[in-house]
Amino acid sequence: MTTLSQLQKDCIFGTLLGDGNLQTENQGRTWRYRAIHKNQHKSYLLHKYEILKPLCSSPPAYGEVFDTRTEKTYKRNYFNTTQQSSLKFFGDMFYSYDQKVGKWVKDVPLNVEKFLTPAALAYFYMDDGALKWLNNSNAMRICTESFSHHGVKRLQKALIKNYKVDTTLTKKTLKDGTFGYRIAIPEKSSTAFRDIINSHLVDCMKYKVSDGNKGHL
Repeated sequence: MTTLSQLQKDCIFGTLLGDGNLQTENQGRTWRYRAIHKNQHKSYLLHKYEILKPLCSSPPAYGEVFDTRTEKTYKRNYFNTTQQSSLKFFGDMFYSYDQKVGKWVKDVPLNVEKFLTPAALAYFYMDDGALKWLNNSNAMRICTESFSHHGVKRLQKALIKNYKVDTTLTKKTLKDGTFGYRIAIPEKSSTAFRDIINSHLVDCMKYKVSDGNKGHL
């Protein structure tokens, strides 16, 4: 079994809270990690690939997907690791098999605060974070609406417990008519949040982070 470095663990954990996902072909005994980003974020994807390259057997690839709903073609870059027993640790934390829908479902781990290091938090934010209102506010938000309400609440508690960063939740209507919840980082918490993740940010993703003057880094 491959032994993961701390940076690899932080990258995997943080991005599984974000856009990353795991896939299994043997009922959860081994898993592979998959990252996909739009073409504009290719350099960020390559950054992830360099960290996880020892787990991969092929380099990142480019693809185009036509969405019949929007009638648009989306350009993206992606890579996969091979199936790894070392990723079972993360699969067990993040995924459970839902018999009703017949697939593995991802949610926030019960012990998220234990693994939410500053680096992991930075990867989470780079994946799913955004400025709330550029040039008008220092507030930020994280798109967590794909997780359960309880899962998002666990993230909120982890941010308070680990970093004393106070957040609020905003309700988001999903495509199926149900509701999800986004984490809102208000202006009063934005400086503390930026200071925690700043040294771990990848240059090409700094535009997502408030500079404290209602602009971005």
